[in-house]
Amino acid sequence: MAQHLTRRCTRPIPTGTAGDDAAREMIRIWLAHDSLNVSLHLGMWEDAEDCDIDERDAWGELLADTVQHIANGMHQSHGWDKEQTIARITRSLIKHSKCPTGTITGNYVE
Repeated sequence: MAQHLTRRCTRPIPTGTAGDDAAREMIRIWLAHDSLNVSLHLGMWEDAEDCDIDERDAWGELLADTVQHIANGMHQSHGWDKEQTIARITRSLIKHSKCPTGTITGNYVE
């Protein structure tokens, strides 16, 4: 079964990362056993010597850019309006940030 999941669900590494030795995967999300399973690369901005951005602001920008990519993909695959999709995702994000639907567990691992 695991082999079947790997073949069916593995997302390709974006082509824009080729040739960049500093490229890093920042977030990986799986739905499994009726729950969200998340792996995060925390500390990238905080640990960077030449970076003066707060790690929390950087994650906000990363998530905002991700929403833009989702809206673009939904426009291409479903024909949905990008701005309406962004607004809807943003409303849902704010709602669920204040009242999560699941339990947040796990530990920080270096």
